[in-house]
Formats: sequence, C-alpha cells, structure tokens
Amino acid sequence: MSDDAKGEPKKLPKPVDWEELYPGRFLKAIDFKGGRYTLTIQAIDLEELEGDKGPQIKGVITFKETDKLWAINRTNGACVKAMFGRKVQEWKGKRLTLFPGTHNGEPCIRVYGSPDITDTFDVTIKLPRKKPTTMTMHKTEAKPA
Repeated sequence: MSDDAKGEPKKLPKPVDWEELYPGRFLKAIDFKGGRYTLTIQAIDLEELEGDKGPQIKGVITFKETDKLWAINRTNGACVKAMFGRKVQEWKGKRLTLFPGTHNGEPCIRVYGSPDITDTFDVTIKLPRKKPTTMTMHKTEAKPA
C-alpha cells in the first residue's frame, strides 16, 4: 500500500460498484460513469489474454486519452470496421465514441459512433450461431474524453 510523506495510507475513493473493487489495465463499462466518451485510437495490437475458455488471442486497442486498454470483441470490432474499413492499422488517429451498454444483462462497452464519419448509419452484425443484430453508428460531436 502506498504511503504519503506523513506515513499515512493513501486515501482512495469509496467504491460504488462491484467492478470498482477490481481495477485493472483494461477499460470497463463502469469507467464511463453512464456517459459517452470520445477517444482517439493510438495503436491496435494482438495479445494473448486469459478468458473463461482459457488463453485466447484478442485485439487490443490503445487510446491517446487513457492508459487503459480496450480488448475489442467481435460485435464492437464489426462496428469499428464498418466505420473505418478492414485495414486495422489505418484506424490509428480515428476517434471512437464509446458508451456503457449491456449484454446478457451484464455491463459492457459498446461503440456509439465517431466524429470521423459523415453520417449516421446502421450496421448488421452477423456472428456464428447468433441471430443477426443491428447497431446504429452515430455521427458524434468532436468533444474531448
């Protein structure tokens, strides 16, 4: 535990949500505090991450405005691809507006849109063994995170 110059323990905010008990290096829905935030893509990489099904290779996005990383799932990846194209390294410098949503009753991060698209449009997401779903990508204001 960190101590300040007087030897007192560092005062941390009281957690409100269970997720706040387990801070880490990845963005979580709780980090958005119920709002939408626009972040600038700095890098896109692959990492081997431990999941419920063991180690898996996942796409990980780094943003300019935060030290936290975003492990991108297929639904969010399809939304970003629809806005910026298949060549993921060309996503660098593009801005994403993200917000807290839910999936199967659990909090998750979803893509709302981007200030870098010209119009609002729908994206149909087709995943294996799932019913197709439609997500709307919104032209957003270029507000800082």
